Amino acid sequence: MTKKRWLWMICLSILAFSCKKEIIEPQPSSTISAAGGKVLTGEGGPHIKIAVVSDIHYMDPSLLRNGAENQAPFQDYLAQDPKLVQFSSWIFQQVVSDLKTLQPDLLLVPGDLTKDGELVSHQAVAGYLDQLRLRGTKVFVIPGNHDINNAKAVQYDGAGYTQLPRTQVADFTTIYKNFGYDQTDRDPASLSYLAKPYNDLWILSIDASEYETYGPEGDKADGRIKDATMTWALEKLAQAKQQGVTVFGLMHHNLVEHYSGQTQLDPGYVVDNWQTRVKQLMDAGLRIIFTGHYHANDITGYVQDGKQLYDIETGSLVTPPSPYRIVTVKNKKLEIRTNTVQSIATTLPGDMSFTDYSAAFLSQHLDGYFQYYLTNRLGVPPDLAAFASPLLRNGAMAHFAGDEKMPPDQRAQINTLAGMSAQLAEMATTLWTDLGVKDNTTVVPYDK
Repeated sequence: MTKKRWLWMICLSILAFSCKKEIIEPQPSSTISAAGGKVLTGEGGPHIKIAVVSDIHYMDPSLLRNGAENQAPFQDYLAQDPKLVQFSSWIFQQVVSDLKTLQPDLLLVPGDLTKDGELVSHQAVAGYLDQLRLRGTKVFVIPGNHDINNAKAVQYDGAGYTQLPRTQVADFTTIYKNFGYDQTDRDPASLSYLAKPYNDLWILSIDASEYETYGPEGDKADGRIKDATMTWALEKLAQAKQQGVTVFGLMHHNLVEHYSGQTQLDPGYVVDNWQTRVKQLMDAGLRIIFTGHYHANDITGYVQDGKQLYDIETGSLVTPPSPYRIVTVKNKKLEIRTNTVQSIATTLPGDMSFTDYSAAFLSQHLDGYFQYYLTNRLGVPPDLAAFASPLLRNGAMAHFAGDEKMPPDQRAQINTLAGMSAQLAEMATTLWTDLGVKDNTTVVPYDK
């Protein structure tokens, strides 16, 4: 997540929302049990439990030495890309502990496993995933834009930093051999693969990151599905259709827009040429895809030609409220609930709780960003910018958490803002606007 992702917040007020989303009311979840036999058939029959953990951005603690967390180089990094990476190891350890208790049948990780592709961070993540694998959870990962060939892989030491070797494709596939890259059905053109954890449920993992194009500036957000990779993916979906197999997609980048005009206002988070790509995949039978990348907990339903696809985006562990999903697959439906990290096993500044500290961290960074952007980029008077910035920050944080619902005090303050600037008030209101599908607890069908 970089500063450019906030550009869309300034512009959204000029667009009308028209995403093809529909409201799906939550239904009571069934009792969760271990999967067995045919997992997706029969009313009241067997079902499976899938955990989804995205954008871990794990930063090994060894990469911050001699008080570097308080020095300018690391603080400058956070100012440009505010994430709780300093505490990412403890956050992920807590989620791994939770999953040991929850015992999911599958764990899907839609990319950005590490802060910036540091080899030691990848090795640590794989070690934690192996703990779950040895307990019986089948784990599948896909790289994100931060994970491979990233020049931002550094070790901070006091007021300086040292460049680290970049994780390469061969390193990634070796480290994650047990988490998808031992599959025999691999795409020759990318790090995409097809996994078959059950006879009638396959996972189509699509690598859309552009790491082979990175230069000395490091990663970039943009993603695309290569033509050769799409040809390969459509062949796998055709095989699945012929055999009566359900396929769930796994990809770092979003497959469809999660708000109207996303690809124009904040390019790089939805795959290039997405209208064509989603039509190709839907026509081939794909109905569910799990994604990440944007750090927001959001579900978008996309309907075209009588077909229906859901892009289930999971927020980042290092962006409050640090969510992960538990999905029960049963009777042609996904029963989705969201858990959030409540505490971690380390002392935080001021002895604050994790939830209080993480909210304050993000709030502070967003306040600074909006204040700077409104005054320096848009020429808003400082007094007006100071009043508007917290309202924009609250809307942004609500979007990250999902199921945005504006409280009365925010409505009152935005009404006051409208008397000063109708445009800024409209921008603040837009951030609180959810587009239909419930984001955190819901039921999603996949048989259309």
